Amino acid sequence: MIRLLYFSTATQNMSGADVDEIIAHSVKNNTERDVTGMLAYNGRNFCQVLEGEKGTVDDLVEVIRADVRHSGFKVLGEKPITQRHYEGWAMKRVDDLDFSEALNVMDA
Repeated sequence: MIRLLYFSTATQNMSGADVDEIIAHSVKNNTERDVTGMLAYNGRNFCQVLEGEKGTVDDLVEVIRADVRHSGFKVLGEKPITQRHYEGWAMKRVDDLDFSEALNVMDA
């Protein structure tokens, strides 16, 4: 398994409802893929952590990268893991302006 962290910038203004819709869609799809993680949005930028089998996460990253709702997609880190930090969370929403949870989990 791997844990991957990425950062991107929204191409449009996103409301709380817009982010909730992304989370709901992610929960459904990630449950089917056995992917866990979190998503933070600070009003301009996204920061997301994904956990799962490498091939599955890599495929998901390509889908996310192609999403027109954001640009400047950049993987900030990837590492092998033996245990999930977000066990039980198909996608946790984090409202954190400095993205500290996402950054700290990469050191876990």
